[in-house]
Amino acid sequence: MLNNWIHWISDQTPEQILLLFGAILLIDSPRYLFGDLIICLWDSLARLIPDRNRNVATAPAPYLPSVCVLLAGHNESDTLGATLSSIWGTYPKLEIIVIDDGSQDNTHQVATSFAATHQDVMVLRRSRRGGKSSALNFALSYARAEIIVAVDTDSHLGPNAIWEIIQPLRDPGTAAVSAAVLPRNPFTNMLTWLQSYEYFHSTLVGRLFSARLGTLSIVSGAFGAFRRSVLQQVSGWDVGPGEDGDLTLRIRKAGFRVAFAPFAQCFTKVPVTWKHLIQQRRRWDRCVVTYECRKHLDMGYLFNNHNFQIRNFLTLLDRWFFNVFCVYAFFAYGIWMTITLSNQLDKLFLTCYLFYLSISLMQVFLVLFYSINLRRDLIVCLITPLMPFYHVFLKVISLIAITEELLWRRSFQDNFVPVHVRQKTWRW
Repeated sequence: MLNNWIHWISDQTPEQILLLFGAILLIDSPRYLFGDLIICLWDSLARLIPDRNRNVATAPAPYLPSVCVLLAGHNESDTLGATLSSIWGTYPKLEIIVIDDGSQDNTHQVATSFAATHQDVMVLRRSRRGGKSSALNFALSYARAEIIVAVDTDSHLGPNAIWEIIQPLRDPGTAAVSAAVLPRNPFTNMLTWLQSYEYFHSTLVGRLFSARLGTLSIVSGAFGAFRRSVLQQVSGWDVGPGEDGDLTLRIRKAGFRVAFAPFAQCFTKVPVTWKHLIQQRRRWDRCVVTYECRKHLDMGYLFNNHNFQIRNFLTLLDRWFFNVFCVYAFFAYGIWMTITLSNQLDKLFLTCYLFYLSISLMQVFLVLFYSINLRRDLIVCLITPLMPFYHVFLKVISLIAITEELLWRRSFQDNFVPVHVRQKTWRW
């Protein structure tokens, strides 16, 4: 079969190759490969070329503002203790506020037991669940630190994560910092293994590239840092879906920059079943349409927005083009290719597979380039031959989610907040 494919592809003229695979070359390559290579070249040169202005004697001292970590959880007794242990004592000026958001398990007991034996830990309890955003806003009124760090109660932080994530905030124009969120259960099964590779590339290299362009559109709710004054200025977290991405865009619309700290790493549990993964990704993709393609459409208003910034417009354009248009174009293109080459489908699929595999293999070098645990990441990258199939699967999920959100606004039915809160506050 391989010999037949080699003969077939060699018989194609450049015009035929461009016609058949132009969409792949012009759409997927720029997003998933060229940006990665630019970042790698950029940082490789930075490592090779010595900084003549670097002087240890005159180097600025580490940025050490006061930090308050907010942990909002609902029925998280199984993971909260480990999360608290990974945070406490990792930074000299640190307070922790735990918000029990109407839990029905032992979340409150776990939090109070930890607070009883550790200093600077406050526990707040709400008898009725109000949702993550509501809980974080409630705790914000108790925080006094200059920097607010939000961490999910089912995550744990890597070494020096707090110190790493706050350093970009030394710049007064930067108001939020995104971190690298990675799976903490990478080898539970094949599904978590696939997600591990995806996370390592998208949340490390992908967000690093977006940050360099000034188009980073999300500070993950699992682990992110914010100036408290700016959080208060933009009225905190909104109760709608995708509260992390929504907050990020409101901060950017207020005129502040969003940075990325690749070595501030947080480890979160990823879905272990296909059913839960599908539910998660449908919810995520619906949120993108809701808050980026509806709620914050004014980011593209050239004449009606006095705070118009080109990087915000580019962010909006990126989302509409790659996350909406290209999803439909991908499947339309696939159907057209299947009809056009109906008698050569085996060769067509093999060509597409090898192309996407080559992109994935190139991404391996980028993942390892920024690795802080080379042995772990090498094992993660062994799943690379299956990644093209996994990405097609995710595109199918995106197609379904985007369609149902555009036509029926299904995000309103998502359980991101209780029904009584959603009905009173959410309008998007």
